[in-house]
Amino acid sequence: MCLEPGYILHERYQIIQQLGLGGFGITYKAKDLAKPGNPECVVKEISFPSSNALHVLEKARTQFNKEASALGCLGNHPCIPKLFAYFEENDHFYLVQEYIEGHQLKEELTPDTHWEEDRAIALLLEILEILKFVHKQNIIHRDITPSNLIRRTTDNKIVLIDFGAVKEISTFTADSTGKIFTSQAIGTSGYMSPEQSNGRTAHACNDIYSVGMIVIQALTGKHPTEFKNYDGAGEIIWHDSTCDRTPLPVSDNFKNILDRMVRFHYINRYQSVTEVLQDLDDMRSPLLPEPQPNSISSDATEVSPNPNLPPSQKPESGKTPPQGRSRFRWLLLGVAVMAAGAIVISNIKKFPIIQTNSPQPTLPTSSPTPSPRVSSGERLLVETSALWSKQRAINEFASGNYPEALKLFKQSWREDRRDPETLIYTNNALLEAIGAEYYTIAIVVPIRRDRDGTGTIVNASLAEELLRGIGQAQTEVNLGLLSGNNSDRDFPGQGFLEAKSIKGKGLKVIIADDANIKSYAVQRANYLVTQPNILAVIGHYTSDMTVETVDIYDRNKLVAISPGSTTEELTRKPRKFFFRTAPTTSKEAEGLANQLIKVGQKRVAVFYNPNSPFSASLWEEFKKQFEAEGGSTFRSSNFDLSKNDFNAEAAIKEVEKAKITAIALFPDGQVTNSLEHALDTIKINDDLKWIVGPWTLYDPRTLEAAKQLKSVKKLAVSVFWHPLISFDKKFPVNAEKLWGGPVNTRSALTYDAAKTLIKSLELQPEPSREGMQKTLASPDFKADGATGIIEFDLTTGNRKNPPKALAHIVPCPREQFGVTFVPIEFPTATAAGLKCD
Repeated sequence: MCLEPGYILHERYQIIQQLGLGGFGITYKAKDLAKPGNPECVVKEISFPSSNALHVLEKARTQFNKEASALGCLGNHPCIPKLFAYFEENDHFYLVQEYIEGHQLKEELTPDTHWEEDRAIALLLEILEILKFVHKQNIIHRDITPSNLIRRTTDNKIVLIDFGAVKEISTFTADSTGKIFTSQAIGTSGYMSPEQSNGRTAHACNDIYSVGMIVIQALTGKHPTEFKNYDGAGEIIWHDSTCDRTPLPVSDNFKNILDRMVRFHYINRYQSVTEVLQDLDDMRSPLLPEPQPNSISSDATEVSPNPNLPPSQKPESGKTPPQGRSRFRWLLLGVAVMAAGAIVISNIKKFPIIQTNSPQPTLPTSSPTPSPRVSSGERLLVETSALWSKQRAINEFASGNYPEALKLFKQSWREDRRDPETLIYTNNALLEAIGAEYYTIAIVVPIRRDRDGTGTIVNASLAEELLRGIGQAQTEVNLGLLSGNNSDRDFPGQGFLEAKSIKGKGLKVIIADDANIKSYAVQRANYLVTQPNILAVIGHYTSDMTVETVDIYDRNKLVAISPGSTTEELTRKPRKFFFRTAPTTSKEAEGLANQLIKVGQKRVAVFYNPNSPFSASLWEEFKKQFEAEGGSTFRSSNFDLSKNDFNAEAAIKEVEKAKITAIALFPDGQVTNSLEHALDTIKINDDLKWIVGPWTLYDPRTLEAAKQLKSVKKLAVSVFWHPLISFDKKFPVNAEKLWGGPVNTRSALTYDAAKTLIKSLELQPEPSREGMQKTLASPDFKADGATGIIEFDLTTGNRKNPPKALAHIVPCPREQFGVTFVPIEFPTATAAGLKCD
């Protein structure tokens, strides 16, 4: 069935145009008429099986529901379209998914255009990280092609679409015995592995083959069907020189990896994405493996006596590893280390110690091996943003070629202005390229991964929001070092940011990732305190991580200023070297309690994470303040938002049974899945009962949940900063110019933390770690920030007169989700001065 433009499917999806037509179905672009602003979506139409046998159709229905449910889980990944709905109508199955604005990767793979190796590796890494998440859900894509990889316009990231398992449903048929089988192989010629065409059971190595062929196409400029030369075992010959082709400029290690990805016999291929990533990591980085969360040494990283061999030296199945070559490699390394040590000792005797660019306070002499998740530009931390220019810049930075790194980082920034990691590395490369003197600070952010912290990135947006704040403050400082000549005019922020160096010196920022996992947070803290050039740390973000690490910084006399830790637990035992730009939970609880009293709600059910210092502290403070105002609190048997089996529907039913008309949701700072459970509760509540929540709910995902509801008039969340009520009126304007879009509370509080440290550096004749603490703790200390004047209580390190406000959600069709947050004093978007028509 071919749907015409204007046709309304399922009484809500109005067809705009046809996007694609294939052997398994038709894809349309549509508008969702039931959502505010009629956002665009994608409708995938799949035909019923052609067989007239009823049991075939029932099998197809069962399989469709199963595969659609699996797609719903995959939509949790930021680079896989979300599934909005699935149903059957007019003898067809339908999927409704998120519309991704962008272009197909095939547009970048033009004939006879050869990608450089670094760019090809960056593409491979980006696809594999998505695929690792997919395979972990026990799902095989089965049709990965350049047409099914979209380069998203908003952030230049690759998005994986059009999973093959759903397509298979239309091919079901039955033989004479009634046995159901598929009449057509799923896959695309050239990218489909040899065994797929024979109908073998889907396996991870099928997808690995397809990805390998895509990367080979990028390197060679030839479509996979053009490779006609095979050896005796059926293997593709793509990199050897022939009479009509010169050898490709590709390293042997990378060739070996790609060869193994596309082996003819699947048993000789990589069997998992993890294996491919491991070989790529061995090829690209000499860094030692990081200790696992349950076996971390607080002072040093243990070196394995048997390091992994590079891909080119890994044995095939049943063969003995080339031990002699490995021992020789490590012998050379040992000789080099001893020689370097002799040179250092010799030079210590000949020359006095010379101070480097950054001031060097006296610290413990032991220094652990650099952590793989700490970087000033030599390593990619936010691995979802792997533009080829950025990866090349990182390689140049790591090799010490700072002018070339600066040039490439600026190119990457022009391609993706929302990426704060790139801006920070651009600043650091500038300092080294121009030989500037500078001060160094660090920031610890949570790049959320799988629960053990070692796998696929689940969400990097929280880290990026924090990095935007410090990146903007750092750029303001380093712009003050530029002369304004032609070579400087393309540096970010020129012409609108206030350029002001720190007494003629710049600011270097080191980024560390604690993954929101306590053992990693401890390791990061133990590493950072031993780096003598670091004068202060911004972090950690969540109360959970700060409680775990605050004493490490305090013992080592290194200032840690948190932009997000609000728990009162940090106040009960004050530390000299801890400060925060965010308010405490008592201030936040006061605003939430007052809001419920204001709208006439005297009984409230509370859901929180009892094991989170932030969430539990907020609950205690809220209970105390709400009951002091004459209210009463109810804690259901299903109160723990952090439990994996939390049931939002059952929670709402229990609240209804108790005749309670208000709910307080206190999810933690994305340490567990409590935010997701809180959002489920908001959706199931459907604006029937009043809901209040902390600033952890001031998140795009809350807007995404709200857009699915008819109205969201009974929701209020804490907000410590908003563009409409910014103390510094220039900050939100400059932020939007710099980042190409607005920033939020987390960015503003991190900006304030950075401005606080910059002010402290300016006030000291010779900045030092202890000098940072004394300056911040001085009764005369004040710094101007986006959220207000920053001063600290001398005994607790808490912020005096912290910002405090509430926001609610109002319709605004021009916004991404059709709704947006505004301060609660503005009843509508129009009253807030927003242009929404």
